[in-house]
Amino acid sequence: MKYTAFISYNSKDDKWAKWLQRKLEAYSMPVVIKNEKDEVVKKGEKPRKLKVFRYRTDLNTISLNEGLAKELDDARWLIVICSPNSAKSTWVGKEIQHFLDTGRRDHILPYIVDGTSYSNDEHECLNPVLKAAFPDGDILGVNIDDYGDDPRIYRKRKALVRTVSILIEVPDAYSYLWNRYRIRFWEGVTLKTIGAIVVLSLLLWTWHYNTEFDTAIRLNDTTPQNKNLPTPDSLKVMLTLNNEKRPLVLTKTDEIGLYKNLPGRFANQEVRLTFIADGYEDVDTMVMLQRGGEVTLNIHRSNTYGMLAGTIIDENGEPLNGATIEAEGITTTSQADGTFELNIPIEKQKPHPHVRINKAGYQTEEYTKQGVGRNWQVMLRK
Repeated sequence: MKYTAFISYNSKDDKWAKWLQRKLEAYSMPVVIKNEKDEVVKKGEKPRKLKVFRYRTDLNTISLNEGLAKELDDARWLIVICSPNSAKSTWVGKEIQHFLDTGRRDHILPYIVDGTSYSNDEHECLNPVLKAAFPDGDILGVNIDDYGDDPRIYRKRKALVRTVSILIEVPDAYSYLWNRYRIRFWEGVTLKTIGAIVVLSLLLWTWHYNTEFDTAIRLNDTTPQNKNLPTPDSLKVMLTLNNEKRPLVLTKTDEIGLYKNLPGRFANQEVRLTFIADGYEDVDTMVMLQRGGEVTLNIHRSNTYGMLAGTIIDENGEPLNGATIEAEGITTTSQADGTFELNIPIEKQKPHPHVRINKAGYQTEEYTKQGVGRNWQVMLRK
């Protein structure tokens, strides 16, 4: 026949009819079918699909005599979506009666989705024509509520598989078909879950890659504070993103700078950060950028104002050994060749430190050194 089954239903149960048709036609029939005793009861060369007719999607005519009669005749089974809605439907009754009139009483399959059969009250789910044909309740049907405490997601699908076993006329193959369906169902759920995770990950990655972000830069001066030293005119920070350089100029060592609208692809990535300022050691390092995060850059005062070095000589240009050099409380003595080196710690440095040089038998010399550095030559006179 052209159709495995014809679905008869009331329009109020359209959702159930659509779902059942879709699931039946998508059902993958196994080549080998076994019964509860694991005996092969059906075997074919290749899996075949069920073809199901549903009025609203498969036929435009509204006349039973002109159209649906032929479709009913071309269907091996009549599946009746049973509910209090279809129980009151004249149209459903006509479709049942047509199947009865053509001698196919045993190929009518009730599929109960709501209500109670043979209750004879407002909850009755069987159409009167169907009850009249099976007055003793000996009809073979499927009820989605016949599967105990199983979750609804299982009960619907167990009823579906039970329907399949009846349609292929091997009702005792239900257990075999259900076990196979259950495994495939969860495999499908797993694949869909993995797919959803992959899609979500891609969406998050795309958002992360394309969405701009801000990062704060905090300078942390790790050297002792010294109010005598000049404040730098500018503190220059340079962020390098690939080959693109982004400058940032700060005015104070405790100031927080903000890099705005950085490309999203650099979030959680290491990039190059440099720092240059007069009186400070240069910094060239790699830092990790984070969305809404803060990068702390440790900076150090250089020894620009802390180094005194030179040579002590006498009036004849000869080096003087053992001369005492004192600056800002720090002392040293000249070597045999007259050279000396004195380092003033950061906390005692001044742009123009006071220097006192003396040696027994020589006049003491005092200077306010204009800056500091090497190659300073001092002559002591007797």
